[in-house]
Amino acid sequence: MNTERAIQLSNQAVSFLETKCFEQAILSSCAAMEVFQQSRHRAEQVLSRQGNDFIDQCIIGQDKSSSDQTIMDEFIYEHGIVLPMNTFDATVITPVLIFNCALSYQLAARHCDDHGTHRIALLERAASLYQVVYNGQDQELNTIFKCAILNNVGVIHKMLGRSEAAKACFDYLVSIMMTYVAADNSKYLRLVQGFWNNVLGNGRETAPAA
Repeated sequence: MNTERAIQLSNQAVSFLETKCFEQAILSSCAAMEVFQQSRHRAEQVLSRQGNDFIDQCIIGQDKSSSDQTIMDEFIYEHGIVLPMNTFDATVITPVLIFNCALSYQLAARHCDDHGTHRIALLERAASLYQVVYNGQDQELNTIFKCAILNNVGVIHKMLGRSEAAKACFDYLVSIMMTYVAADNSKYLRLVQGFWNNVLGNGRETAPAA
């Protein structure tokens, strides 16, 4: 089934990210989106919603909170999201597939030796994909997921020298995280604790891409 194949390819991309094989991650995540797109019209007709905070549940289940900050200037949520093979909700599958693809482009750019046009193109592609994902999210659901997107987009803007856009992302990220704390979900904040390094401005200034 195309849906299962798409999830398999996306999960494979996550494995590539963990081993820092970024080009392979891009190829696999792009293939996952293409395969799923071929079956999406049918999927939207027959698949029901899993709903709730299913994407956040996947993130929490992976229990990965750290980033390799010994070589990074800012915190990036660098963990792709693994979907169970029996996931059936297109409103869950689609954003996760796109997020994993965006992350692949962003991490490829971060480790790219060429700081010129190729790196900029990778960052712009990542930002556009993140935007698509974020715009489709329910305001009340998947808070951790939205925080990860806002953080990573903010880092991209900072890398491209767009300080005002980066500040806007991080300011909004603060408001979401404070709401999360107020809702007594602090036990999950360890998953996003690195975001504070960005929102508080503790990271070193990153030179814009040339």
